[in-house]
Amino acid sequence: MIRWILAFIIVAISLAASHALIDEKGYVLIALGNTTIEGTIISFLVWASICFTVLYLMFITLRALLRMYGKTTGFWRGKKALQAQQVWLQGLWASINDDAAVVQSTFNKGQAPEEWQDAQQALLAKAALQQGDKAQALAHLQSISDAAQSRVPKLWLDANQNEQALALLDAPMAEKKPTQAAVSSYLAGLLKAEKYAELAAAINQHYKRLDWSQAQWQAFMARWFNANVELAIGQFEQLPKALKVQSEALYMQSQARAGQWQNLLPTLQKWLKKGQYQAFADVVVYAKNPDIKLRSSLQDALKKHPEQPQLLFAMGCLANAAGEYELAAKVFDNCQLTELDKAQLKPVQNSYEQTQQFQKAYLLLAAK
Repeated sequence: MIRWILAFIIVAISLAASHALIDEKGYVLIALGNTTIEGTIISFLVWASICFTVLYLMFITLRALLRMYGKTTGFWRGKKALQAQQVWLQGLWASINDDAAVVQSTFNKGQAPEEWQDAQQALLAKAALQQGDKAQALAHLQSISDAAQSRVPKLWLDANQNEQALALLDAPMAEKKPTQAAVSSYLAGLLKAEKYAELAAAINQHYKRLDWSQAQWQAFMARWFNANVELAIGQFEQLPKALKVQSEALYMQSQARAGQWQNLLPTLQKWLKKGQYQAFADVVVYAKNPDIKLRSSLQDALKKHPEQPQLLFAMGCLANAAGEYELAAKVFDNCQLTELDKAQLKPVQNSYEQTQQFQKAYLLLAAK
């Protein structure tokens, strides 16, 4: 703009100076159709300067108004973005604290930023599942974009849509190195869908990608063995050695709970011979329909080592499982029960209740 002004000034000075040098005023004639405008160079320059100044002032004013408008709309746009960010954070923290009602009320009042819309629908689906509203959860899950669907297979599992969850995991699991989240969700989906053969194969192939603690592995294995007791022995034998070692007790407990003693007898008898009495007791505490050979082996071990409290407790558990409640109650009276947890106390409580010793059963549980 400055260049245009300087050029105009130079032209004006040149025109005025040229006529001053030849001592003539000079004039300007503008003819447009039937209209004719005539005047001196000086008057024309003054008129042109005034028009140029007015146009320049109009330009400056218009530019200022446009900038003011931009700043104003930017302010409201920034305020709206800040409100959306606050809504998102409030809903996220409520979800972290498992406060489903606050999650729903928060997103009913406002929407998260556009880039978090899929995550908002996922949080609402989770909140609906926590409140038992699976229909509403499915509606939110279906609102999630296709690009983000692979991130929420667990929510589909929780909504009892096992096939949909597994389908979403096909692509992530087909990768050369699937993520831990994908493997974890895939195993959970196979277990929930009761696809035990595929589950055994997937564990063997991908278990090293899971950074699970021993407690996590044991919880998962317990669910697996208890859900499919009849085929558990085959599934157990397929496990990698590292997992087989830490899940052996869980496998045997599930078999004892189902009365599948033919699969357990060799191992339990070996434990008795090697003095692994605590491991033996941890299995027979879940006994159902105990095997005669197992009771005979236990009695022999108890005669040799009557001082072993684990053997005495195991004998009480087998007597309770066989329906010999009087014998079981007498045996438990001579056991140290204070160090047992609630799961181990179930046969003790049952034998006392069956023999009408309700006070003992009550005091036993009250102590825990």
